[in-house]
Amino acid sequence: MERTTWWETGLTGGEQWQGDWVAAPAALVAPPSLEGTSWIWFPEDAPGGNAPAGTRWFRRSVEIPEGVRRARLVIAADNGFTAYLNGTELTHRDALDVQKSWSRPALLDLTHDLRTGTNTLAVSAENAGASPAGLIAVLEVTTDAGTTRHGTGDGWLSTDRKPGDGWQEPGADDGGWQPARTVAAWGADPWGKVRAEQSPAQLRRSFTLARKRVAAARLHLTALGLYEAHLNGERVGEDRLAPGWTDYERRVPYQAYDVTDAVRRGENALGVSLATGWYAGNVGWFGQDTYGPHPALLAQLEVRYTDGSTDRITTDTKWRAATGPLVTADLMMGEQYDARAETPGWTTPGFDDTDWQPVTARQGVTATVVPTTEAPTRMMREVEPVKVTEQRPGVFLYDLGQNMVGVVRLTVRGGAAGQKITVRHGEVLDQDGALYVANFRTARPVDTYTLKGAGEESYEPRFTFHGFRYVEVTGYPGTPPKNAVVGRVLHTSAPFTLDFSTDDAMLNQLHSNITWGQRGNFLAVPTDTPARDERLGWSGDINVFAPTAAYTMDSARFLTKWLRDLRDGQSADGAFPDVAPLVGPVGSGVAGWGDAGVTVPWALYQAYGDERVLSENWPAMQKWISYLEAHSNGLLRPAEGYGDWLNVDDETPKDVIGTAYFAHATDLVARIAKVLGKDSGPYDALLTRIRQAFNDAYVSDGSRIKGDTQTAYVLALSMDLLPSAAARRAAADRLVELIEARKDHLSTGFLGTPRLLPALTEAGHVDVAHRLLHQRTFPSWGYQIDKGATTMWERWDSIKPDGSFQDVGMNSFNHYAYGCVGEWMYQNLAGIAAGEPGFRTVVVRPRPGGGVRTVSARFDSPYGAVRTRWTLDGKGRFTLTVSVPVNSTAEVWVPAERAEDVSHDGAEFLRTAENCAVFRAGSGTHRFTTA
Repeated sequence: MERTTWWETGLTGGEQWQGDWVAAPAALVAPPSLEGTSWIWFPEDAPGGNAPAGTRWFRRSVEIPEGVRRARLVIAADNGFTAYLNGTELTHRDALDVQKSWSRPALLDLTHDLRTGTNTLAVSAENAGASPAGLIAVLEVTTDAGTTRHGTGDGWLSTDRKPGDGWQEPGADDGGWQPARTVAAWGADPWGKVRAEQSPAQLRRSFTLARKRVAAARLHLTALGLYEAHLNGERVGEDRLAPGWTDYERRVPYQAYDVTDAVRRGENALGVSLATGWYAGNVGWFGQDTYGPHPALLAQLEVRYTDGSTDRITTDTKWRAATGPLVTADLMMGEQYDARAETPGWTTPGFDDTDWQPVTARQGVTATVVPTTEAPTRMMREVEPVKVTEQRPGVFLYDLGQNMVGVVRLTVRGGAAGQKITVRHGEVLDQDGALYVANFRTARPVDTYTLKGAGEESYEPRFTFHGFRYVEVTGYPGTPPKNAVVGRVLHTSAPFTLDFSTDDAMLNQLHSNITWGQRGNFLAVPTDTPARDERLGWSGDINVFAPTAAYTMDSARFLTKWLRDLRDGQSADGAFPDVAPLVGPVGSGVAGWGDAGVTVPWALYQAYGDERVLSENWPAMQKWISYLEAHSNGLLRPAEGYGDWLNVDDETPKDVIGTAYFAHATDLVARIAKVLGKDSGPYDALLTRIRQAFNDAYVSDGSRIKGDTQTAYVLALSMDLLPSAAARRAAADRLVELIEARKDHLSTGFLGTPRLLPALTEAGHVDVAHRLLHQRTFPSWGYQIDKGATTMWERWDSIKPDGSFQDVGMNSFNHYAYGCVGEWMYQNLAGIAAGEPGFRTVVVRPRPGGGVRTVSARFDSPYGAVRTRWTLDGKGRFTLTVSVPVNSTAEVWVPAERAEDVSHDGAEFLRTAENCAVFRAGSGTHRFTTA
């Protein structure tokens, strides 16, 4: 069947947007304020303000009148707590200091849970160590008579002795309890002005269209925050977490949807759910409100009739707002969904919204609304559990068999209204087989679903995502079946472009880990980790991974968008930021991080052959080189920055790294100038001077480099910094000595690792490169896999040899940086490399080694699929099959001393070089076999 495609112009300028930015009233979505309440604790000695470690118990009963319209509880404790209402558990926070749960109070909707008369709030709070301890809470209840608040302070009772069963119930005997002591007012040290998350909003607008035939209808949407739209009851599009993440003070992208089939004559309804997302939710470790306090929506529906007339529906103050079943929804902190609060039909015509509130117009928005350039985030595949175990009564652990990023779709059969199911996520299990979440730091990978009691119910979070392999389900009615949980994988909806397999299971798993790491971290921006409270667009990570990323996924649109984010964060003096979009008090101008402003455009040009990525970034690159020159001393960069991050006890001097990268960036800018037809002379001359300064300062005895580390030699070799062939040979030999001194193990970190195997290969030590690739003990890629990794790890030993975990403060199990080895694998095992930018000419040069006997690969280049397959039999006979796409040619290198030793089917012999016979092959399939 033929498919019809078309293109059309969207809204290209601000003047074409006729609507206003609108938001739900702040009072509707804001959590109850803790202002006026106090932190309390059991009255005991607390020398220096540090209470002793241990659990303390608290109670307070309050009288609730009839006619509750809304009731919400905000609660926090330092370090952790479990809260109850009338004997039923409401929520729990672990007492882990690294989680700092006190800084993010819980918000709970109790509208359906309070009863008329006496209600008892009970809390067990734990202080994990000798440190400040406190409990703070406020219950805000709204009735027709007004709003009342019940906060921590007078009236709370406490005890340090574990109470008997039923202590959480109203009427329990608390005669021996003591009045709780006020520790500090809200806002005072050591806790400050903590507050809970706000609630998402539902925004809707009913409108009437003419009773005429519609030719076309387009809905244009964007948000400061995240949106999900429905038109006449039907979901609009498939995008998730739209509109994505940018610097909302500068620009925000919009999406356009064809809704011709969704609109109807007469009455219509447009409904949009609006959540905080990156705009007002928690970002990194910086907390809430990075860009603003409340999300806002901008929408414009254009309807064109067959008679040429048009209707336009825009966001304005005619829209109405209400809250719904989403109590909270935060990218870092998960979702709380109470199905009892659903509002059926709110996105359909005829819904009565008279009790809803008018939206407010948002003033002072500085962001320019621009068309979307990158592929949207979507649900791309499902992962089914491979195992379910009941860890303890009522607690079920699902193993999906694959570390992934996304959400869980939960299906529940049976269960009463008000029953709460908690879904916790984790990447790994601890040594006791329990879910391990301490490495997430302050992120809380927990979703809760409260049943409405409708038989079979299904829930899938919409405004959060988690990194996980394991899912813990608590509160399920009865025993959940295996299919009650399904992993839903979210990432940028770009196609994967590489298939790779060998006869070595470890290498196949390594390729899988690389691609799954990319899936998990190519979500809105190229993140460092998708699980903990970070998830930032670190420039150093994508600097080293971009060449691999361009092999495994069509990365042009995604990374072109991110480069715009990087340019948005570039300072006036030319320094690129460490993260993009730029948020928080992070650094800039760092070697190996800021250089991504040059290396990523170059990687994209090499992969796709499109000069536009170079020209778009050219002014920013020039500013970067000027910054480096201005912030150097005699062309030597200062000893600062992150260095060879997470190296294995082999620290390379940071001035060596900084100066090497200064030279490398200058070299690339000189090459880019030539591609763009600009004057490269100033950069060529600067490069010569930097090289000389590097050698004068850091190279002794012709080849010994300051620091004498693996990374020092790798950078000098791969960045062509040494003065002569003899010096390069000596440096390469020293690199091999250092590797062999560690019994064929690497010691490189983020900056040395991507260049390690290429440097060895270029220097003629491909055998050493193979030995490193196939190493199975720490530190190595094989070590991670033997420890159960299904994605790349942040550290070489995120799980130590004894089974314990690395530093809880920085230990991601999904961190693609060390997946940079993929580029070497695909070029030297699959044997597929670009002969010229964009792969119009392909270099096919497999380098057998490491005991591998068979490799097959397919790479979807811009010109079509390039396929290679080679085998090496027990007699040493090498057979290579190559498929070259139309309009491409391949230069094929076959391991053979002479052309006569190779049989082939019509390829053109070119030359012999480096123990290979080299042939030219046109489009089609070719077979080469050695005698």
